[in-house]
Amino acid sequence: MAEDQRLRRVRPYYWGAIYISDADCETDFDIDFHNGEGPVLSTVSHVAVLVVHADTVGEGEADVVLDVRVTSQRVDGLPYEVALDVPSGRLSIGDADDSDEVRLQRGRWLLQFDVDDPADARHVRMVLSPL
Repeated sequence: MAEDQRLRRVRPYYWGAIYISDADCETDFDIDFHNGEGPVLSTVSHVAVLVVHADTVGEGEADVVLDVRVTSQRVDGLPYEVALDVPSGRLSIGDADDSDEVRLQRGRWLLQFDVDDPADARHVRMVLSPL
């Protein structure tokens, strides 16, 4: 994905989280969702954004809007941020059911987030910029 490109997805996340990692990451997903923190959780190689769990709402009410934007530098006003290495140049964003790959320059990236509701997010905004 080139700088200032955007990706928008609207769909349910049946696992209750959007998972983010380098597309070639060989480590098992290692985030503990039961630690009571959130909505953005991270380890060295994985990031998760907690969203409304499709099993906790009625049919047709589980859609989550994910807006991704790649920029040349960090933006102000986003409350959550994580640094993540992307050695393959491909960032995987999705869940166990489906994911998208965002093409980036290889290296370390700043992932900034905003969610509409920290407890049951239905709209996630993510901005990626190189570090």
